[in-house]
Amino acid sequence: MVGQGIKKMKHYLGLIVVIIMLLGNSIESYGAAKADVSKDVNRMYDVLESEGAELMSFEITIRETISRDDIEGKLMDLNNVGTIVEEKTENATKFMVHTPHKQNAIAERILLVVPTDKEYQAELIYTVSGSKWTEKVQQSVQDLTSAAQSQFFTYNASKFACLKAGFGDKISGGILFQNVMKKLDVQPLTNMQDNVYTTTTGYTTQLKASRSLADNMNIQLALHDGNGQSTVTVGTPIITTEY
Repeated sequence: MVGQGIKKMKHYLGLIVVIIMLLGNSIESYGAAKADVSKDVNRMYDVLESEGAELMSFEITIRETISRDDIEGKLMDLNNVGTIVEEKTENATKFMVHTPHKQNAIAERILLVVPTDKEYQAELIYTVSGSKWTEKVQQSVQDLTSAAQSQFFTYNASKFACLKAGFGDKISGGILFQNVMKKLDVQPLTNMQDNVYTTTTGYTTQLKASRSLADNMNIQLALHDGNGQSTVTVGTPIITTEY
């Protein structure tokens, strides 16, 4: 009887551990969804600037698949934001609203992609981008992404942030790359290198808005060390622009 009681207790403890792990994953995902992605951009910008790199561009993306039953409602929402430009291709119909904000030199784009093949879900993609990052720009981006999140997306939406910065010949690309990784406390997972490019994926606890992908990867860094065209690009969880 005692032995059976111990076995039952171990079984219940095992279930409790599994439940706690599942709750932990849910809380982490929810926390990432609620986190302000502009703060991640600010952290990456501060690190790049501290290493002497000059910002070339930033882009924040929120994206989520949506049911085909919700397409009409999303189109009504887009129509309330601005003029919709429709583009049809063989594979999909795209509906886009583009809104430049000249005062802060940033631009918003909301894109609804509806695949021709009805077996595939539609996808809503929001981006805000620019070439300067100041306190004023950060506040504007924070306001815009928060408004877009609440108007168009659920908390399950994925968030991406990407920064690209350039640096001159006076800075060693290899040293800069290592210093950026060190300051962001990146634990490297994979690394690829050739004569021109170095690309690393890893994990960091410093960036809160990015959900981890496979193997707990939530950051990607790329170094292009060329003649007069040297750049470093950082993306969470992955780089979403060319580098």
